[in-house]
Amino acid sequence: MNYAVILAGGVGERFWPASTPDRPKQLLPLLSDRTMLRETADRLEGLVPPARRFVLTNRSLVDAVARECPEIPRANVIGEPEGRNTAPAIGLAAGLLQARDTEAALLVLPADHAIGDDRAFRASAESAFRLAAEDEMLVLFGVVPTRPETGYGYIERDSPAGNGGHKAYAVARFIEKPDAATAGRLWRDGRHYWNSGLFCGRASVFLAEYEKHLPRMRRAIDAAVAGWETDPEGALSRFYGEVETISIDYGILQRTDRAAVLPAAEWGWDDVGSWEALARWIEASPAGNVAVGDCALEACRDVIAFSQAGRIAALGISNCVIVRTAGETLVVARDALDDLKAFVRAVSGSAEGT
Repeated sequence: MNYAVILAGGVGERFWPASTPDRPKQLLPLLSDRTMLRETADRLEGLVPPARRFVLTNRSLVDAVARECPEIPRANVIGEPEGRNTAPAIGLAAGLLQARDTEAALLVLPADHAIGDDRAFRASAESAFRLAAEDEMLVLFGVVPTRPETGYGYIERDSPAGNGGHKAYAVARFIEKPDAATAGRLWRDGRHYWNSGLFCGRASVFLAEYEKHLPRMRRAIDAAVAGWETDPEGALSRFYGEVETISIDYGILQRTDRAAVLPAAEWGWDDVGSWEALARWIEASPAGNVAVGDCALEACRDVIAFSQAGRIAALGISNCVIVRTAGETLVVARDALDDLKAFVRAVSGSAEGT
């Protein structure tokens, strides 16, 4: 059967001060009146039923996630005791699902991404599930680029993959965030896709790749699964105390020879990595201003204003982001947003983020 694993950890420092450890960006209504987690769960309607959805989050956020998604069984909301990046989380989910259902296939999706066309997403996911089942591939969703983006990783396609008509390709290589000249070339050549961070595969295939590429982690997965029924909290704590910190990309997807990329051109995808994403997803005024909440922007240009509490009033300023919450106010130039994460850590004492 098909399952979904929603990754809902992290702090979201690039959305400070709206995003905090107690209410990170996946629990914020950034792009609509629904939280990003709620939008992600709703996107699965008609694709994966609530009983087969799982959420991995920070241990401190389990109650908040459960309240936000009450249709998901509480036992399916797993709270990580500490951050170890994505490979441990996905490996553990694959192990638990394989123990439950030897034919399990899992769709992995972050809780804080935006997708413009849910119907197109579901069509792609259905194709990915079929490809994963029929050809035992790990299927990565590659978003057809719409601009020469330097902030995303890219996937280069090779020859067609699979035995069916899935229009998927074997993965030739991964390219980390390129410089501007390289991004322009990748955008135009038709062989490269943005690495969306969404992917799909059979649990058994994931576990086989862990055995091959991360054998120590695979042993920890097996031990956690063996102890889960009698002591899930203990099994979880021991697992996270043993495993290394590594992403699924570096640990598995960039090493496996079973990866395929499925192009997605119709989604309208964004990883919503910073305040700049609001300017891409919320209609701007003729002056280029984007306002969320109670905002009065007079003679302003290219301002992003986001108010959670109270009113933002600005006159005659340009090219900046203004965020107001009940306890904090941030004003930052848009061309300084790359430095925001370090700034947040300096002013708030935060040690971790996304």
